[in-house]
Amino acid sequence: MTPDLIIVGAGSAGCVLAERLSRDPARQVLVIEAGPPDKHIFIRMPAGVAKAIGSKKFNWHYWTTPQKHMNDRRLTTPRGRTLGGSSSINAMVYIRGNAWDFDNWAALGCHGWSYADVLPYFREVEGNAHGDGDYHGGNGPLKISHPESGNPAYQAFIDAGVALGLPYNPDLNGAAQEGIGPFQLNIDNGRRWSAADAFLKPALKRPNLSVRTGAQVLELAIKGNHVTGVRLADETIYATDVILSAGSIGSPQILMLSGIGPAAHLKSVGIDPRVDTTGVGENLQDHLEVKVKHRMTKPYSMWSHAKFPNYLKTGAQYVLTGTGAGRQQGLEAGGFCTIDKAAPAPDTQLHFVNALAFDGATPDDRGHGYAIDVTQTRPESRGTLRLASADPAEPPLIDPNYLAEEKDRVQMRDGLKLLRALCEQSPLADISEPEMRPGSEITTDADLDAYIRDTAESIYHPVGTLRMGSDPEAPVDSSTMAVRGIDNLYVADASAMPQLVSGNTNATAIMIGTKGADLIAAAISNR
Repeated sequence: MTPDLIIVGAGSAGCVLAERLSRDPARQVLVIEAGPPDKHIFIRMPAGVAKAIGSKKFNWHYWTTPQKHMNDRRLTTPRGRTLGGSSSINAMVYIRGNAWDFDNWAALGCHGWSYADVLPYFREVEGNAHGDGDYHGGNGPLKISHPESGNPAYQAFIDAGVALGLPYNPDLNGAAQEGIGPFQLNIDNGRRWSAADAFLKPALKRPNLSVRTGAQVLELAIKGNHVTGVRLADETIYATDVILSAGSIGSPQILMLSGIGPAAHLKSVGIDPRVDTTGVGENLQDHLEVKVKHRMTKPYSMWSHAKFPNYLKTGAQYVLTGTGAGRQQGLEAGGFCTIDKAAPAPDTQLHFVNALAFDGATPDDRGHGYAIDVTQTRPESRGTLRLASADPAEPPLIDPNYLAEEKDRVQMRDGLKLLRALCEQSPLADISEPEMRPGSEITTDADLDAYIRDTAESIYHPVGTLRMGSDPEAPVDSSTMAVRGIDNLYVADASAMPQLVSGNTNATAIMIGTKGADLIAAAISNR
């Protein structure tokens, strides 16, 4: 097949783009994915999430540069490398962000991206267990379920939050985000339901859509001011139009390797600039999280199923019958609250993890216990993504610049204080042993700040490196998804977010693919 359109990346947005843009039978669409197919038990089984994230096969395994405000620590930055992208290795929590986030995008110049504009796209793709309504769709291909385990630890967490003063919220994607309650999950009948499951695989029945896996795009093929295709290690594939959907790390990396980006930086690594676009690789944002951990007095955690040799039984039961703890991902409840009362929307997110660690990596993290992480939803710190060299095989320099802003440091500290107060509430306190981490010796603000610098980690939501907007400094035009300064090239993935959303980012990445496909199709037809 000679494609009319190449989509680079079969991730969360790329799978939607492929389905939507191949609806036109006259358009030949080719999706190119660097990773392998997604046929593995650790992807399909929700309880395999830690193994999926840890896999060298399905994860790019990026790391940040040493973080100046975190004792020069390098933090891991997982990104999916398979069909479905990060939706095939993430924790399956479905959060769409706050209505204010999208209204703010519109205020920043992304006209047509307000909450009223994007809500129909969220609703269109959802097959949500809440059913059809003002805030949800019930018949779409993206299956979204309620937690099914009934584990009392999650209810203890929710009840403790209510005792602390947080409202109970049974729908964190509904009319209001504030509150504590069950998460909605990208799980269908006990199996992960990725973007590949929802969009790509059904669309592959069409003769005008094909997918090539195990093929890394090294750079764009460019003639004059037009993109004409993509270059792989052993060939060049030509097409009329190209869409980058390789994510917040991959998409800007490919642009810069192709000579599109900050000219001074490109010259410094030996690349001749084609288009001097200073915004490429700027505006990097990510959610940082820090945990409070307690051992449990009751055997409620996932440890019973995760320890050796029990995990062999758990896996066998799931494979043979589709039942048991393999259907659970250990992260079924959370919430949103507002620490800074002047904030326009909840500024803090909580995740209750029904284990001390997903993988029991250290002796301290074995045994029954729980971890609750707190995340600042809209950090003010901004970082960059740059090339380490002109070699496409060399990972880029990822610098989120965590905790550069004082407000971020204060809010993370206040979030820890809130977590400690929550853990003191019954009924959670009734099943909790004394605090493991940070530990009773950590008392002062200076102690808490040091603990955050020493232990905080990314929650794996990098966005914004090719922000869209209406201003000339934005690398992507928010009305067409076209890359400024060059023809026949578009971007639709999380890199286009002008600002982080308040919550997990996968649902929003899928929405960008959905709406972005319509904008790109219109731009192509109007050209």
